[in-house]
Amino acid sequence: MITHLIYDQIDRLVLTPLARPFSWLLRFRSGHAGLHHQLYINGRLADFSDSPAQRTFEMISTDYPQELAITAVSGRYRTVDLSAELPADVQNPPWVLRTKFPRDIEHQPGDRLAIFHDSASGLMSEAASLESEIWPPSVSHWGFGQNQFGWGGFGIDGTSAPGLGGGSFGLGPFGLGADILETNLAMTNEGEHNVEFRVIADNGEISSALTATLMSAPPPQPVENFSITSYDSQTSLLTLQLS
Repeated sequence: MITHLIYDQIDRLVLTPLARPFSWLLRFRSGHAGLHHQLYINGRLADFSDSPAQRTFEMISTDYPQELAITAVSGRYRTVDLSAELPADVQNPPWVLRTKFPRDIEHQPGDRLAIFHDSASGLMSEAASLESEIWPPSVSHWGFGQNQFGWGGFGIDGTSAPGLGGGSFGLGPFGLGADILETNLAMTNEGEHNVEFRVIADNGEISSALTATLMSAPPPQPVENFSITSYDSQTSLLTLQLS
């Protein structure tokens, strides 16, 4: 297997808050003077360097765990998501629900994929934890001449894929590619989550649910505060309370 990512000689990661709300500056050291660098967050490409000399990235803070990975890569691949080459535990953190759906011609612009879960409590939330537009303006909703003539609705060709070579090869029906919607949802509660996937139409109608489960194992929460509760001078035992 040919790999393009380089992990060694990258260290001293330091996060510094910026003046803008929820913004952080990530500094790092690298021994790869002639290469570009990429930042992966929770297993997906989040940013890439503009020059081989760049040793900083800007980040937005979130209320869920973020696993950071910085890699060196040649300039020709700096904008390419090479997450498939990351180690398995970095590529797919055990607290992230990652799903892929073929965009279907039956879904119209304005329709949204909604994900509900129960936070490992057994009680499904009434509000969606994530909503993602199935056909955002940046993705073409196939029109006349885009696929097999006469197979779609009036003025629209196609079945459930944009055609061979028009999307992700092999993910659609035989002889057809597929355009794929990927979603990523972090689960902050440890345990088994029950998950429901629904489509919310532009007119407010909600589809029946597809169900799944995820066993989430987020990292421990960082310490927010600590205080000294006691100190024994004879044994030099210091007791701290963490919160």
